[in-house]
Amino acid sequence: MSIEIGTRVRFTEDHSRAGQVGIVDDVDAFNGNEPYRVVNNEGEFLAWTGDVEPATSAMVADREALVARAKELLADTPHTVADIIAMAAFLAGE
Repeated sequence: MSIEIGTRVRFTEDHSRAGQVGIVDDVDAFNGNEPYRVVNNEGEFLAWTGDVEPATSAMVADREALVARAKELLADTPHTVADIIAMAAFLAGE
């Protein structure tokens, strides 16, 4: 699968946002190592990068499952969104 505008992508291990999923909203073929502009679901800029791969629905589902499990584990504690994200990352082995 090629990466083009509208492609859901996952940042690879070589990027500081490794594992995060976003959407390509611009492609600059002349931008060498960072040809893809990636945004989140709300359209907020995440990064210009080349360290992405097409995200499969299984990848997205796995991530959502980790967040759901993190919420379950933290349900009876005072927690923030950052705590949920940290717990999901922990469960993912990151």
